[in-house]
Parts: sequence; structure tokens; C-alpha cells
Amino acid sequence: MKAIVNLSSEEMLKVRYNQPRVSLEELRLQEAQHRQASEEFFKVAKNAISKPGRVKVVAG
Repeated sequence: MKAIVNLSSEEMLKVRYNQPRVSLEELRLQEAQHRQASEEFFKVAKNAISKPGRVKVVAG
């Protein structure tokens, strides 16, 4: 369980401004990777479900 900590507005700004920065190029790469992973996930999920909607048994 995480504790809730009350920070002053000065401390909150300090924490916010010390967050790591991401370049636009890195952001676009992350979005492309996320999109590809999502497409792969849904492809596998769709193939795992049979036409009547029952889950196929996958040996593994």
C-alpha cells in the first residue's frame, strides 16, 4: 500500500520539474512500439477465441 504524502507547492514543483524529459523523436518511437504491441496483442487474442466465443485450449 502506498502512503499519501502532503507536499508543499514548492516541493511539488521541484518533483514535477525533475521528471525525465523525452524528445519528440523518442515519444514517436514509444507510440509506434505501443501501437505495434497492441496490434500483436489483439491479433493473438482474436485468434485465441473461437467463432462461438469460447476460448480455445492452447498447449503450452
